[in-house]
Amino acid sequence: MFARPLVKMPVPNDSDDNNNNNNYYCDYRHRRVIFSFVWLLGCSIALPQPNHANRSADEAIKIEAVTPALELGEGPHWDISTQNLYFVDLHKSKINRYHPETGDYFSATIGGNYNGPVSFVIPVQGQANTFTVGLRESFGVVKWDGLTPVTSPPEYLKLVDDTPGVRLNDAKADLTGRLWLGTMGGEIKENPGNYYKHQGSLFSVERDGIVVKRLTSVSISNGLAWSLDNKELYYIDTYKFAVEAYDFDIGSGELSNGRVIFDLPANKINGDPDGMTIDTDGNLWVACFNSDLILKIDPKTGKLLLTVHLPAYQITSVAFGGFDLDELYVTTAARFLTEEQKSKKKLSGAVFKLTGTGSIGYAGVPVNLHLCPKNELDII
Repeated sequence: MFARPLVKMPVPNDSDDNNNNNNYYCDYRHRRVIFSFVWLLGCSIALPQPNHANRSADEAIKIEAVTPALELGEGPHWDISTQNLYFVDLHKSKINRYHPETGDYFSATIGGNYNGPVSFVIPVQGQANTFTVGLRESFGVVKWDGLTPVTSPPEYLKLVDDTPGVRLNDAKADLTGRLWLGTMGGEIKENPGNYYKHQGSLFSVERDGIVVKRLTSVSISNGLAWSLDNKELYYIDTYKFAVEAYDFDIGSGELSNGRVIFDLPANKINGDPDGMTIDTDGNLWVACFNSDLILKIDPKTGKLLLTVHLPAYQITSVAFGGFDLDELYVTTAARFLTEEQKSKKKLSGAVFKLTGTGSIGYAGVPVNLHLCPKNELDII
């Protein structure tokens, strides 16, 4: 259910449900963005040409801040059916919606007196105004019309990881709608902004709600992306300071043969790899926390193709969106910034829209879950 412009990918025939996935393929040739409304602030920046960037000198990327600053923006998801960008303000218990055509921006806290981190928000396939959300060490489903300031109380709550102190972090659905979500260790009280290592895991959730542990000894589970042929999963465990690839069986979800395809320190990158997406050329776009960087990487060669500097620190994640899927949306954070950093990059925490990257991506994939009382196993 990646919405790929101009092409269709084969969908596995293991389940009748896969036939529904074809509804998410669209041809965008007839759509063009005529006006772009920016909620807060627009700033056009002609980026300097990095020495290692494979770009012509006359190309420039336009960068616009499209939301106010959040404490910890995360998990951007482009919903093709509504043309909305959804994302979270993780420690504020908020999910957010931005509609580029109108500039509308709305936020909602999780209902039912929930007061904890919300690590992701992803629409549920075939269910209008219905989202799966990460709630501490569990995930659940909420209803939200995109306008009201509070969602419905979470339902269908399911415990993912019972390891003491961990919480959910990044999540994404694969082409079949199978939900992938990972956990991370707790924050070290004596060292804020740093987390206990090797306490998390990577999981998948099948359509019937069964949770399967796929990887263990994870420190901070982050970016997820799949190769164009769906035979590889690209994955980021932040404290490895690298992007890894695993052989991937889309039918079973099985992972094997993990290996490093890009090492940040070896490429002299100062930053912590965080969220990630992939474009139609098969190149990865990687957000780097503790920096102002986005990296464009060729996963086949391990070559760094482009480095983009943003007018913000703490770059958390990236997702393509827009009518033609040629806009790169970037979430950032203002948490843990020094006063000097805040004064230098005052837009830290905003969501940014990048145009002119020369790349096209894919829309987010809604989660394919069969919602029934049998799935309500664990309550927060």
